[in-house]
Amino acid sequence: MNFRTRLTLTSAVLLVGAVTTACGGDDGAPTDASEKEFCDTQSSLIADLMPDDMTNPEVPSNEDMAEAVKSWGADLEKVGTPENIPEDARAGFEAVVEQAREIDASDFSIEKLEELEQGGEDASAEVKKQAQAFSDYLTETCGNPMEDFELPEMPEVPGSTE
Repeated sequence: MNFRTRLTLTSAVLLVGAVTTACGGDDGAPTDASEKEFCDTQSSLIADLMPDDMTNPEVPSNEDMAEAVKSWGADLEKVGTPENIPEDARAGFEAVVEQAREIDASDFSIEKLEELEQGGEDASAEVKKQAQAFSDYLTETCGNPMEDFELPEMPEVPGSTE
């Protein structure tokens, strides 16, 4: 599995997991974060997982991924959200924090992803709405975190034509 696939897998586990988690956490995260602090913390997972040497990126192990996500979730909970976040987006944020808190290495396997996708299909309309609201809020407030990172071009496959 290459590095780009690993980042995509991480995002999928967290976003699908947010949909399958019950309606949020314990309301413990602050509600007075600045937008900059909120956005910096949201994108810190990707920054932390980026290898120092992009010419030969090493794929993080499932254990490393789980540890990084747990740490990121703790940072999210510590920073919280801006005061102006819509209520349904806040509930989606709480679900992501809860999912990050509970994640382990097995959550990064293909089998677990398939299981999470099945759970996502069965999630209530309200929970799906909250997850989408949080995703929309992130995009509107913080933009796409992948825009700030230059990933190496994928090598050409011998014998392929463009």
